[in-house]
Amino acid sequence: MYLVTGGTHGIGRACVEKLAGDGFRVLFTGRDHDAGAELSSALPGTSFQAGDVSNEDDCRAIVAKALELGGGTLKGLVNNAGMSRRVTFAQSGIQDWDTVLDVNARSAYLFMRYALDGLIAGKGAVVNIASVAGMRGEEGLAIYCASKAAVIGMTQALALEYGEHVRFNVVCPGQVGTRMMERISSDDSLRRPLELRIPAARFGEPDEIADVVSWLLSDAASYVNGAVIPVDGGETSGLRTPRQS
Repeated sequence: MYLVTGGTHGIGRACVEKLAGDGFRVLFTGRDHDAGAELSSALPGTSFQAGDVSNEDDCRAIVAKALELGGGTLKGLVNNAGMSRRVTFAQSGIQDWDTVLDVNARSAYLFMRYALDGLIAGKGAVVNIASVAGMRGEEGLAIYCASKAAVIGMTQALALEYGEHVRFNVVCPGQVGTRMMERISSDDSLRRPLELRIPAARFGEPDEIADVVSWLLSDAASYVNGAVIPVDGGETSGLRTPRQS
């Protein structure tokens, strides 16, 4: 049994579709009841349980359901649920901090904590979806950067602590065409400069992230543990000569 959080849209949905297409049983969660029910009905072997990842009781219940379906074991956990809030540091408030950290970092902690015994029993693997913004700063996204850096650090620490039994890795997407990206770069004046700094000269697709996640969960990546893998079209390779749009 595989568990995917934030599985109704974007990268999470692509991960659910990829894993189900590879023949694995998947429980996925999200807050969009209609999208979750529709996806589950279209993909044999998948189950949907609605929940709010910022709510500890919901996290515990979702993991319990996954363990029930998996006979007490988990083969894989994908912590994908996330949110962003573009706001200057001076304009931000403690509510911004609490909301973003709860969804992006605290939820990953809760799912891994409650799933740990099942993952050990299943000799499973965890893939946490962070961001290139967790690898280096990005203007206007200080809180988001902090939340994703927390996910990276926590993942690497767990790889050291439990690597004999469970593999923990991080995927750091760059600019990917998702609903969240639309919310922070829907204006062409914001999107175009982002595209110009990417050597691949385009945004990525959710499927391209899901392919890497699927590989990390598979036996083909059996010796990959504690890795932080950017999937970003080359964006974090270094400084690029400015281009004209």
